[in-house]
Amino acid sequence: MEEKINKEHQVCTSDGAIDSHGHPAVRKKTGDCVAAILILVNQGLATLAFFGVGVNLVLFLTRVMGQDNAEAANSVSKWTGTVYHFSLLGAFLSDSYWGRYMTCAIFQVIFVILFLFGFEHWVTLLQHHIELF
Repeated sequence: MEEKINKEHQVCTSDGAIDSHGHPAVRKKTGDCVAAILILVNQGLATLAFFGVGVNLVLFLTRVMGQDNAEAANSVSKWTGTVYHFSLLGAFLSDSYWGRYMTCAIFQVIFVILFLFGFEHWVTLLQHHIELF
């Protein structure tokens, strides 16, 4: 009972948590459900995007790239496996070497480079499609 009373009267957390300014975290302003809701919504949207890309990738490979269904399904399986392996690689690098923020920054740079590479190919496909008309 005494431990419960002490927790109620504490102003700051006792686990060493700090806020964004480096000060001890205030117990009343820490740990509410807003952060949890944001994380769950973010994860839900990321999962929705992942499966949406998978479905659209099959359509793209069959209709635009001219692959048959079996070849397109094989390509999507390879893409899915690559995504899962990069998640494990990112977790390993984050925990062992770089830390979470540096890992996020490095993979964000890789994402931007790959996005620009994909955008360049999208423009090429669009130009090819326009030439057909």
